[in-house]
Amino acid sequence: MLLEIAGALVASGILLLIIGIFIARQYTLRAKLVTAFMVIVLVSLAVLAILDSYVMGKNLSDGANKALVSAARNYADRIDRFNRQNAEFLRTEANLPVINRFLTRKAEPPYNRQTLLEILLALKSRQDDIIFSYAILNKQGINILDTDSANIGADESRHTYFNVLSGRNRLSTYRSSIIFEEPNPVIVFSSGINDLSGKLIGVLRTKYDASILTALFDRTKGMVGRGSFAVLLDENNLRLVHGRRNDLKYTLASGVSEDAMQLLKQKKRVPQNATSAFVEHPDWTRKVLSSSFSEPIIETRFNGLGTVVFSAAVVELQTVPWTIVVSQPQDVFLEPVVAQMQSAFLLVAVIVIVVVLIVMAATKLLLGPVKRLTSVVKSIADGDLRAKANIEADDEIGGLATAFNDMTTNINSLIIDLEDEIGSHKLTADNLNKLSQAIEQSPVSVMITDLQGAIEYVNPQLCKITGYSAEELKGKNPRILKSGHTPEVQFKNMWNAITAGQSWSGELYNKKKNGDLFWENVTVSPIKNKENKSTHYLAIKEDISLRKDYEERLLYQASYDKLTDLPNRTLAYDRIQQAIANAIREQEHIALLYMDFDHFKNINDTLGHGAGDEFLKYMAGRLKACVRDFDTVARLGGDEFLIMLVDIDTDGTGDNNSFDSIVKSKTEEILSRVSKPCVVQDMEFSVTASIGIAIFPQDGDDPHVLLRNADTAMYRSKRKGRNTYEVFTPEMGDVVMKRVEIDSKLRRALEDGDFYLKYQALMDADSGAVVGAEALIRWDDKQLGEVSPEEFVPLAEESGLIVDIGNWVFDTALADVKKWRENSDHEDFYIAINLSSRQFRGKDIVTTISDYLKKYDLPGDSLELEITERLLMKDVPHVVNILNQFKEMGIRLSIDDFGTGYSSLSYLKRFPFDVLKIDKTFISDIGEDPDDTALCDAIIAMAHSLGLSIIGEGVENKLQFDFLHKRGVETIQGYFVSTPMVHEEFLKFIAISEWIETTG
Repeated sequence: MLLEIAGALVASGILLLIIGIFIARQYTLRAKLVTAFMVIVLVSLAVLAILDSYVMGKNLSDGANKALVSAARNYADRIDRFNRQNAEFLRTEANLPVINRFLTRKAEPPYNRQTLLEILLALKSRQDDIIFSYAILNKQGINILDTDSANIGADESRHTYFNVLSGRNRLSTYRSSIIFEEPNPVIVFSSGINDLSGKLIGVLRTKYDASILTALFDRTKGMVGRGSFAVLLDENNLRLVHGRRNDLKYTLASGVSEDAMQLLKQKKRVPQNATSAFVEHPDWTRKVLSSSFSEPIIETRFNGLGTVVFSAAVVELQTVPWTIVVSQPQDVFLEPVVAQMQSAFLLVAVIVIVVVLIVMAATKLLLGPVKRLTSVVKSIADGDLRAKANIEADDEIGGLATAFNDMTTNINSLIIDLEDEIGSHKLTADNLNKLSQAIEQSPVSVMITDLQGAIEYVNPQLCKITGYSAEELKGKNPRILKSGHTPEVQFKNMWNAITAGQSWSGELYNKKKNGDLFWENVTVSPIKNKENKSTHYLAIKEDISLRKDYEERLLYQASYDKLTDLPNRTLAYDRIQQAIANAIREQEHIALLYMDFDHFKNINDTLGHGAGDEFLKYMAGRLKACVRDFDTVARLGGDEFLIMLVDIDTDGTGDNNSFDSIVKSKTEEILSRVSKPCVVQDMEFSVTASIGIAIFPQDGDDPHVLLRNADTAMYRSKRKGRNTYEVFTPEMGDVVMKRVEIDSKLRRALEDGDFYLKYQALMDADSGAVVGAEALIRWDDKQLGEVSPEEFVPLAEESGLIVDIGNWVFDTALADVKKWRENSDHEDFYIAINLSSRQFRGKDIVTTISDYLKKYDLPGDSLELEITERLLMKDVPHVVNILNQFKEMGIRLSIDDFGTGYSSLSYLKRFPFDVLKIDKTFISDIGEDPDDTALCDAIIAMAHSLGLSIIGEGVENKLQFDFLHKRGVETIQGYFVSTPMVHEEFLKFIAISEWIETTG
């Protein structure tokens, strides 16, 4: 370090001398005088600074080296002292009589073992924070007693700390290097246990936490000074402690072979993840390992830290074959020398500045005029012709300066005139260059033609877009890009405009060299001369193909159904308008077929919406195959489709009857094709459709009216029986208006109290006793009169009002049941109420019904809930959960209208029903229709086999009653028992029934 400082100073002096000589040879007399004085002063001061700094640095280095040696020995003494003390402790403890007796006696009572374990725990407690375990090994090396019970029974005979002692017959101790066990590395001390004859009978072994080495180092931190650190190496050159970087702890400081590394790992002398290559770091270990230790101080360089020079002290431990290296950067303890050198350099700088100022002041008086004149000459040589020599003197130099000034004035006048002319030409050239670059680098296409249309210039962007080179286009007509898809009128309008001296803008559909078509937004303008006459045409073009494609995609997405690729409602409406306009011109008819698939919802409910979508796509293909290319098939939403038939041939007669027959024939063809089996998700099934037909012009003269009337006819066909069609009639419009009126009044009917209940008795087939009743809702409107449930219940379902209406039914019916139970002998009288799907899937239906039962203090068996088959087909786990909650409340569960849906008795086994209600459509033809009779027999037999009781609904005569009673049907409902009655009438009916029952 000191030699470097001295060398730097000498080098600085030599460099200054060389610079001074160079300056003296190359520059002015004044510079030579200044340089000579500066070199003399610098060299003198540098020699003095070198001598003083060297002496000071030598003294500081000697002191720092002594501190390093002292610190290294202090670290070594601490570890040696630790090893000696603990070895002595263990030797003494191994000589305890209780341990000797424990090993020599053949049988040891359990309490003696416990006593000895407590002694070991007490020995461990003297340094409990760093001792992991105390153990006694027998002479075979088996762990027979250990403060860590997990180690008892372990074979430790393979370890060195046992092997070293097992061959000795005298009391001795052994200290091991670090052993890498899980979870922490340990240092093992062991001592032989001898009997009275001195023969080895066992080993006392203790394991210390290896982190004690780091703790011993931490206690001596700061003994040397800033930047210093210590490294502890074991006999395998493994870093046991690293005072600066903990990540180098337990890494090798020298490389070993793979075989040697495997042996070390087997003996647990290195971590299991250790590598055979040494980990490089400036801790001098490579130099330490090759040192003879003849000198405790080692100097080394490490380029990884910027060629920092370190001093290191090396000391070997006495108790174990370990080595301690303590290092410190020389820059740290030589900082005073550096500070002194900095002060010396500052002083030298100040002295040099003072000398330079004095010399410069003296030479300025002598050489000032010559320098000013020389400066003016140099400025003129550099182009500054306005420079003047401001020298006022009567000598030769003054005369020379005056003549020189006159010459420069004349030259300057001539040059100014020339510069003005050149500047004008340069500005014009710059503007032309900028314009050329702008066109060449423009992101839009540029084309220039002569007045006959021959291309004279194209920019690179046009070539890039069209694929033509500039050479291929020059001399050609722009028609080379013509695709034939742009209307000719577009080109005609363009030429008319530009030949008239006006600009034209428009869109052209052109063709590239490779045949690809592309859209361009083009502006063509005439280029005019000073006489305002056109000399050329300029075309500015922008490729808008991407925008056009995007607009087409947006238009398609807005006009077509994403699932089926059919026109959507918006496009269908537009096509109807166009068809109407054409039909008016041609005096033709148009037919709109509004189609809806029957029971499509069941496909979604049973197979999932994915299957429903696949079905709709499949049917879209069938419908398109049924019509001509110029007819329209559109999807209006959900499973609703529209088919528009135009230009229907009626043999030119205009006969409406002929037109109607053609439309009906086509409709029947569509129904036939739709009903054919189809395969969706590997399942074959058939689906029918209902179609409503509206004809232009008799059924409407605008799209909205025609669609509404076709929709009305379609709903009429569904009510008619499905898989059929209906042609719109004015009477259907009246029905629609009535539906609208009913829907509007339905919303106030509940508030105005227009609803009321009727009850139809449920009779026990064996005893004839009335056991319950079904609640039937009725609506008496002040204007409409009696409104059939078949008309308003579906509307209530669609609007969601069925939930509020249903709650009113529960409240009213259960209140009446309470009265009936109190005023009759039948305490088990119950009411049957139909539960709609909207109610069932509503929020908190179980809580709602429970609250009404609690309100009237009625048990669960006073209520029977009638649930339709269709409700069971969706989300079966949820349905089963709700039904089970009803069962827990004691509520009877009945499946209503069995046989009209899609379930089967085997499917119903999954649900906790009590009652099965046979629909009246099967009972009405008993004795007349053999199929219905056989079907009733099958339903009754299967229901009984499943443990369900049966209600026969719609029983109207004794023949039907006898049929059902004979086959074990438990309950009868229908006009054979009673008609639906209001509350007061039903009370009288119950009383009469009870009187007949008691007297009869």
